[in-house]
Amino acid sequence: MATVGSVYSALQADVQLGAALAILVAALIRGFAGFGFALAAVPLLGFFLPPSHAVPLAVGLQLCGGLADLRYAHRSGHWPSLKWLIAGAMIGSPIGVLVLAIASPAAARLAIALACMVGTLALARGFNFPRVPSGHHSGWVGFAAGLFNGLAAMPGPPVVAYYLAMPLTVAQIRASLLIFFLACSLTSAASLVIAGMIHFDMLPSILIGLPLMLLGSWAGEQLFKRSSASRHRAISLFLLATIAVMSGLQALSGFVAFR
Repeated sequence: MATVGSVYSALQADVQLGAALAILVAALIRGFAGFGFALAAVPLLGFFLPPSHAVPLAVGLQLCGGLADLRYAHRSGHWPSLKWLIAGAMIGSPIGVLVLAIASPAAARLAIALACMVGTLALARGFNFPRVPSGHHSGWVGFAAGLFNGLAAMPGPPVVAYYLAMPLTVAQIRASLLIFFLACSLTSAASLVIAGMIHFDMLPSILIGLPLMLLGSWAGEQLFKRSSASRHRAISLFLLATIAVMSGLQALSGFVAFR
């Protein structure tokens, strides 16, 4: 008969294996698309870890992965737009937090879901910019991303849609997204450290997950190199649509819980 200790050990092993697979799958998505790690990692890790551990672990791994990719991404990223996007996001994030203090979180998520779906449908129908937009346009998109970040910790949709509509190479789009999300993870990590959610006790989990993060990102990058621009765009649109649907469902569940 199995002892309590052996059953507990087996459960712990299942949790560790599940968390490892969650990190690997999320990193694979990120390595291919240039975004989507938190989108996949947080809900998948949530099956095996409490949110207080899953969220800081995902942020810490994304930060480490972004730093590892920076050398390559720095060469290919579209810096004329990136500097405006990052600056706009830094301004918009605290304003989003202030708005959240007076707005319903469910209403905020529903608004984000609707905006994300409209953008996805426009891109799917072939919307594209005829030329790269000016700097102040990028700044406003970054500001919207910051608002989304402050309202729901979801800075990605405006920036992903913006880059997919630009007349840039797919390598430039992917590299620019990697750099933008590195900047977002830096600010998120700083906020979590201040809130006491990332601390020294988290380091072993991050260090254990880091090889999986790097392996998954590398595998995703290899798939990206062997893929076409149209396939990258199709998968990116699918991820955007997934974000919209998940945000909408979370918003609706929030309205139901409120009632």
